[in-house]
Amino acid sequence: MKFEKIGMRTIKTALAVSFTILLSQLLNLRSPFFAGIAAIIAMQTSVSESFTMAKNRMYGTILGGTVALLFSYFAPENVFSIGIGIIIIIYTCNLFGWKKSVQISTMVFLSIILNYEEGSRLNYALYRTLDTLIGLIIGTLINYFIVPPKVEDKIRDSIHNMYSEFKDIIESIIWGDESGSLENLRKYLADVEENYNILKKDIKLNLCKTDDCYNYDWMFNTFEAIYNHLSILFAIEKIPQLTEENKRALESLFSKEIPLPSNEKLDELDLVYNYHLKKLLKGLNSIQVALYNVQSIIE
Repeated sequence: MKFEKIGMRTIKTALAVSFTILLSQLLNLRSPFFAGIAAIIAMQTSVSESFTMAKNRMYGTILGGTVALLFSYFAPENVFSIGIGIIIIIYTCNLFGWKKSVQISTMVFLSIILNYEEGSRLNYALYRTLDTLIGLIIGTLINYFIVPPKVEDKIRDSIHNMYSEFKDIIESIIWGDESGSLENLRKYLADVEENYNILKKDIKLNLCKTDDCYNYDWMFNTFEAIYNHLSILFAIEKIPQLTEENKRALESLFSKEIPLPSNEKLDELDLVYNYHLKKLLKGLNSIQVALYNVQSIIE
């Protein structure tokens, strides 16, 4: 059995829950359980995600509690009215763009509307909201101040993986018998884009100063361009004749000779192939230089 290192997110989650439960006991809150759950939910992989999750959960809690109280006072409690309440909540969330609040809002609505103790629903709704708010605040603050997650590391890993995948595919095309697959590349591109959007949100929260953070925008666009050029190469079924320029560039990139002979007489398909191959290799070279510069800055 291999024992893995306990991650910082795990430690921070335990700290957030423990502190939340302690505060709930000191304040004599009704539902420390819900406060602890909120603290766990707030501990996301980035601080901006923690803020987003906290916002969505609070919107959902307040909306679900409000609708439940209104139905408690003005609508008879039955299966039909509960269904109407669920429809109203989902419609309202969609109307205001709170789609990620739908689940928590409907759960809060049901937990309050099904609380049969007479006269307790208002207090239950208020305490439910307060418990959730405390858990979210503590979880988010701990994620913000105690070793905040570095999204740049995830982006850097994805870029390294994508760069290696591009090289492997090109090598298989030129030296191998198989042409490889673009499926993994598409996944890496989506992964980098997602993490880059999170990084931009973190920058807005001053977690990463713009001057200090590496600008990955051009790199992502370069990978998109490389992917498009590679897609065209995949569409060309014949084994092309390479220009001397591309042949030297490939041999320099992979540090080995190309078995395919070059030919001065290139047909139109060869010219198209070499054009896109040249653009692709130029993009890969710029990515390689950028990765080297980033690594030098880190070290």
